[in-house]
Amino acid sequence: MAMKGKLESVMEVKASADKVYGVFRKTSHHIPNHTAKNIHKVEVHEGDWETHGSIKYWNYTLDGKPEVLKERMLFDDEKKLVTVIGVDGDPLKLYKVYIGKFEMKPKDDGAGCFVTITVEYEKRDPASPPAYKYLDFLESVVQDLGEALA
Repeated sequence: MAMKGKLESVMEVKASADKVYGVFRKTSHHIPNHTAKNIHKVEVHEGDWETHGSIKYWNYTLDGKPEVLKERMLFDDEKKLVTVIGVDGDPLKLYKVYIGKFEMKPKDDGAGCFVTITVEYEKRDPASPPAYKYLDFLESVVQDLGEALA
């Protein structure tokens, strides 16, 4: 059984690539306002809201249960790519490695964008499930953001 995995999804959202990337890049503290059913609070643990490499602490609900994630957020402004590297929290109880990526690409017609969501993980135990529930969760967050920012 494979211990490492990579899941990917491409979504079309109504908001522009600049708006969606901008929320992750500069105002992630507003994300709970746009997807309150998923994310309840985000706080800076180290650094600040905008600095590449800052560490943030997220409180969210997944499958009806409260969870937390402490993560380091990295940015590639040219590609509009956000990388979230888990450093502590609930996903790391199942996975040695938990990385989420969001890449925003404008649509050719300028109406909205495509968001590629990638979840990379390495299981702690062969019996641990693939990270499908985390991919589904991130899709729900991006869908809410796309609607709210359109």
